[in-house]
Amino acid sequence: MSKDKFIGTWAFPTDDSLLEQSARRGEQYDFSKITADVLEKMHFEKEDVVLDVCCGNAVIAKEVAKVCKEIHGVDHSIHLIDSANKIKKQENISNLQLSLSDALKIGELFQEDYFDKSYCYFSFQYFNKKNRERLLSQLSRVTKRKGWIFIGDIPDKKRMWNFYNSPYKFYREKISRMLQFKEGECDLGWWINPDEILQWCDEHKLHASIMPQNAHLPHAHYRFDVLIRNSKQE
Repeated sequence: MSKDKFIGTWAFPTDDSLLEQSARRGEQYDFSKITADVLEKMHFEKEDVVLDVCCGNAVIAKEVAKVCKEIHGVDHSIHLIDSANKIKKQENISNLQLSLSDALKIGELFQEDYFDKSYCYFSFQYFNKKNRERLLSQLSRVTKRKGWIFIGDIPDKKRMWNFYNSPYKFYREKISRMLQFKEGECDLGWWINPDEILQWCDEHKLHASIMPQNAHLPHAHYRFDVLIRNSKQE
């Protein structure tokens, strides 16, 4: 079996629970609260066709499926797509379609202006700067003009020390990953300055808003969300 591109690289689950698969441990993680936050910010409508990039085990997509016409989930992890397909079958979710694919190839999977709304949650930080910009460009392409793009749960470089209680832990992780030729500044991926996303959107004539996470979410003190109006040019 080929090496999984997520499990064993960014996540090291000890069992097949949804939390472990998503590299989230502890009682503070409540997917119902996380999903409710996404639903509140995205305002899905019953006729929406939606894209979930890096959908993982579809723990969010399966809830979004209840409030939209159709949702497509894309992920490059064989393990997570297998889990998502099991959930789809168990819960009989007929309007959820799943694809095993690199997120940067969504432009090959879907035609331009296909989706009313698109989102990427938990995962944007696992792409380096060049690929983050490629992903944003791909999302803009497959999302309809004046549609919405939501990027959620992004580690905020401006608030990095709210997570690390000292520089030592961060730089120890960073050096360790470099010595092992692993991607990312640390085990969370890359820390991203919100201004980076705003600048890219401004250059591409897209309207973006930085959104704080609701205080009841476990990462609110060091993460942020972005909502983008896909006002792309003709």
